[in-house]
Amino acid sequence: MVLAVILNQRTENTKLTKSKYVFGIDISHYQGNINWRKVAGTHHPIKFVYIRSTMGINGKDKRYAANYRNARKQGFLVGAYHYYRPNENSTRQFNNFAATVKLRKGDLPPVLDIELIGRQSRASIVKGVLNWLRLAQRKYGVKPVLYTGRHFYDKYLKGRGGNYYLWISSFSSKHKIRHHDWTFHQFTDKVRVTGIRSTVDGNDFNGTLEELKGICVR
Repeated sequence: MVLAVILNQRTENTKLTKSKYVFGIDISHYQGNINWRKVAGTHHPIKFVYIRSTMGINGKDKRYAANYRNARKQGFLVGAYHYYRPNENSTRQFNNFAATVKLRKGDLPPVLDIELIGRQSRASIVKGVLNWLRLAQRKYGVKPVLYTGRHFYDKYLKGRGGNYYLWISSFSSKHKIRHHDWTFHQFTDKVRVTGIRSTVDGNDFNGTLEELKGICVR
């Protein structure tokens, strides 16, 4: 199976339409009130959208429900991600996610976003991350995605993160990810999309649209 990897690069938006990969974006409440009808009409070939849903044991993205509902209504493949707080209990964090996110058939697999180690040891971080991912797979019936920075992954999680899809964030040359298999590549944080007031992250899926649908909830 392919792995999910995100890389960020300051790339001209014109390159998005020339990519051989399946393109998508990820968003949170920081993008404000999104006009999804206009997003659907953008010149960018957006096929999928990942939406932040929860943070830690009790944080909830205030725009998740509306973004999920309206993006799905416009025909995008949609999915949810949880921002992991390393100093909080991983089971309680998953319970927060599970209480908020009701994925439906055809939705993208759930994502755990970890970017900081906090006061925890590497062993503790790995244990918590794997616990969250196992709970997600059991709950939703699909292999989840691990999102993290490339350097964070190499230092703390590489070889320890289990057999999950991998999504790596790194400012680098587009798709030049050495020693990493990837499915999703976040190659820019400067995408301008009609209907969204701020810039958003741009991501490529390393495969066809049918292959992307193949890893979704069944």
